[in-house]
Amino acid sequence: MDIKQVLLPEEIDTDELLYYRKDEELVETGKDGSLIFHKGGAADFNTFFNSFSIGKWRKYTVLETVSLSLKLQGSFTVYLKHHVLNKGQVKTKILEEQTILSAEPKVFTFDFGDGQDKGIYSFSLKSNAHGSRFWEGKYFEEVRVPVNMNINIAVDICTFKREEYVERNMNVLKKTILENPDSPLYRHLYVLISDNAKTLDQEKIIGESPYIQINPNRNVGGVGGFTRGIIEAMKMQSAKDISHVLLMDDDAVIQPHSLEVNYVFLSLIKEEYKDYVMAGSIMRIDEPNVQYELGARWNRGNIVAQRHYMDMRKLKNLLWNEEEQEPAEYTGWWYTCYPLSALDKNNLPLPLFIHRDDVEYGMRIGNGHFIFMNGLCVWHEAFENKMQGPLEYYDIRNLAIVNAIHHPDYGPREFKKIFTRWVINNIVRYRYNYVDMNFRAVEDFCKGMDWFIQQEAEPLHKEIAAMNYKGQKKEEFYGYKGVKESDFDWDVLSDPKQLAAVKKGKKYFQILTLNGYFLPAKKDKVLVMPPYNNMYKMYRIPEVIYTDANGNCILTKRSARRMISCFIGLFKMWRFIDKNYDTAKETYAKRYNELTSMNFWRKYLEL
Repeated sequence: MDIKQVLLPEEIDTDELLYYRKDEELVETGKDGSLIFHKGGAADFNTFFNSFSIGKWRKYTVLETVSLSLKLQGSFTVYLKHHVLNKGQVKTKILEEQTILSAEPKVFTFDFGDGQDKGIYSFSLKSNAHGSRFWEGKYFEEVRVPVNMNINIAVDICTFKREEYVERNMNVLKKTILENPDSPLYRHLYVLISDNAKTLDQEKIIGESPYIQINPNRNVGGVGGFTRGIIEAMKMQSAKDISHVLLMDDDAVIQPHSLEVNYVFLSLIKEEYKDYVMAGSIMRIDEPNVQYELGARWNRGNIVAQRHYMDMRKLKNLLWNEEEQEPAEYTGWWYTCYPLSALDKNNLPLPLFIHRDDVEYGMRIGNGHFIFMNGLCVWHEAFENKMQGPLEYYDIRNLAIVNAIHHPDYGPREFKKIFTRWVINNIVRYRYNYVDMNFRAVEDFCKGMDWFIQQEAEPLHKEIAAMNYKGQKKEEFYGYKGVKESDFDWDVLSDPKQLAAVKKGKKYFQILTLNGYFLPAKKDKVLVMPPYNNMYKMYRIPEVIYTDANGNCILTKRSARRMISCFIGLFKMWRFIDKNYDTAKETYAKRYNELTSMNFWRKYLEL
């Protein structure tokens, strides 16, 4: 049985060091994608996509032995390796060393042997002759193990006017899986697209594929689209034998092989783990070698992204990524594969419109039972590269709702602490409109469940969006008070050095003066900054242009009047929270399940 293909970078423009490490002068890539070796050239496949997570496969599946096949030509020495992390150090053992010789392309097989139940397997090649060539390879099992042939995955995508992204991903999936008989997922994968804008061209996207279904959907946010997909997957459970539903963002860039490995893994999973959730990491699309998150802990709203900002080109990080220590509390809906056996038609997601919907549902359904593995991933734009805008409302309101449901002991004091930190961060950055949204979030949460049930999501969102700053393109600011085009260079703005802290003495002085609020502003000074920035660089700067990775901008201006007004509002909100928080919290805790049933969602989505 084929377990996992050895990948060469062709479909997706990513860092080749995620696939192999090679001698640049002695190994080159042929026009057909094969690797051509000069004498003495070497390539190592102990990488994110091409290592084999033997520890995870041995723990969670019935797989016992693993073999390797390689299509080679010429003369090579092949090394089979086992890597583990021991007290923070990489330990590598060569399990087998074999020299092969063939004048023609030929498939050679190798056996990793028994007994390894931790770490990862990999292989490396060293050429003994000029012109030796590596074509392809795969990990497989020699002795047939029991396979569950009833694994069928429905990919659940929610979209709103993002035709370009949807068309791109569907073309990739058609080519690699849906219309490819050589894929292990062929006829085992369905795609359910919830079209919240009702604008997708069905003929263009679906074509003649019987495995893609577009469902025009009422726009009640991402959670409405994903829940519609879950409902459709449940409807298909009998007719199409759907066993799992995989939630994936429409703008995520998928490595199709992740889906294939996911499928094979589930086909071999042990009975005691069949209700576990498989999840992929999110990789930065602007830094494709960087893992942004591998699951996360909610931590009562102080979110901790696990394995955050790790360079997955490094072997030590690959091994650390495989370690299972503190379990994740949830996974993001950019790549989360739920078994339908673990879902209940009366225990569906909570309608939180934007943000924290995946947090709440993951904590309610996952129970800390998540499986992660190197090579399962999507690429996505980093969150700090985007403007917050209305999220300043949803993040606070929904934080309070999630904690009301999952942390009954979370009280006004804790909430005020995180809320205050949020508000002050916006005040010192002159984002007074964001503060208004923060205040509105608290007010709406404290109206309780009756108010929440009665709200129409889309009109409310328009109301919140109207509180935001006017968005402008960066080109509109060229020449504004000396601002230059080069000031918007995103590579410079997003450089981690820009976020470096100031010296302690200067920092304390800036804190005492509220970052210069109590001192005269520098006249006609304008600073261009990314959405998430080092506030100390704003010292005594009167105007700030915030810009994201796509050149979308907002202009904010320092105002002592608005600063004082925000602080007065903050003190009032403290008293408001003390008076109303606990009562509101109880209504969400006791009644949230009124909004998670199939009957509710059918009415809500007007099905």
